[in-house]
Amino acid sequence: MQADRVEKLGNMVETFMWNDSTDMLVALMDDKLAIFIYPAVCFVDKDLLPKTLDTKLCTDAGKFAQLVAFSGSQCTIRKADGADLVMTTMPYPQLLYQHYEKGQWEQAVRLCRYVKSPKLWASLAAMAIQSRSLETVKIALAAIEEVDKLQFISHINNLPDEVLRSAELALFCKRPEEALNILKQNKRIYRAIKMNIRMHRWNDALELALKHQTHVDTVLAYRQKHLDQMKHVETNEQFKMWAQQVPVNWDDIKMKIKNEKDIELRNASGEAPDQP
Repeated sequence: MQADRVEKLGNMVETFMWNDSTDMLVALMDDKLAIFIYPAVCFVDKDLLPKTLDTKLCTDAGKFAQLVAFSGSQCTIRKADGADLVMTTMPYPQLLYQHYEKGQWEQAVRLCRYVKSPKLWASLAAMAIQSRSLETVKIALAAIEEVDKLQFISHINNLPDEVLRSAELALFCKRPEEALNILKQNKRIYRAIKMNIRMHRWNDALELALKHQTHVDTVLAYRQKHLDQMKHVETNEQFKMWAQQVPVNWDDIKMKIKNEKDIELRNASGEAPDQP
């Protein structure tokens, strides 16, 4: 759980316990022992959660069993009759955590290549996203064939400065409000407008453009392009009104966007002061 978010890891959980030395979590769920290798993945990219989950059949535990210890790779379950059942989990996550906590990404990658476990690769991907080690993220996502995510991370990695990378990474982690706030606080108004457009938050994009008196024509142009692609007509009164007042010329818009990106590149290389 984060301060502003609660995520569900699983259903029908009978008992659960944290590992004594890592952030791993183990739970009894529907006659299975579920090992959440990196539970924080749900705050990073919940799509990866099932890929970081290891399960073992545990019918011997019976009803009303309780987890009493999860030390290292050994898990102890106390059955209803008082007898203890010891189960061993995969030992490699312990080693992965050691590399993760020390920022030893090369060693973590070598471990995953040796073990060849998709669960370990997915966990490494989530850990690396959390730590912003984007080159490691790319290697891990490629190993589990997450092509779409890999392309987006490559896009983030190629952005010219840390502000844009932070905003796009927040968006990747499904925190759009945080992403927009990063851009607005750093006066990247065009990027914030464009992010709203990408998310089809048309009213927000127009409101932001009007507030800062910039790129109103950009919003109107992309809105019309979207409507044409969907074979829809404009029904939003705000957009109708501003479309009558603001001329749209794609050549001018492309030039303005190019100028915005040129300014970003100059700022990133230290050739010019930051622009409002």
